[in-house]
Amino acid sequence: MTVSRKRFPECPIERTIAVLSGRWKARIVWHLLSSPLRYSEIVSVVDGITERALTLALAELERDGVIQKQEQKWAVTNLGQALHASLKRMFVWGSTHAAALPLR
Repeated sequence: MTVSRKRFPECPIERTIAVLSGRWKARIVWHLLSSPLRYSEIVSVVDGITERALTLALAELERDGVIQKQEQKWAVTNLGQALHASLKRMFVWGSTHAAALPLR
């Protein structure tokens, strides 16, 4: 499968959103920040993801340098590790304001 290289926007916020865009990528990275996981383990911790969606998300995250495959497991790179504080803040914000946000 070939994943095309996209051109990143000039705005740093848009650039970050481009890397984590989509329904699954932020959740995948969040789980991989705890420890490297096998493909099947990612399927089990990211509730509702299809194998096709996971395969595409992993390919895009790998292409963007956020994750890499080490032996039989996926792991965050140093670049991916740098997302930890931002994702933690997003998690806290989402938890704090959950009652005010509609489920989609």
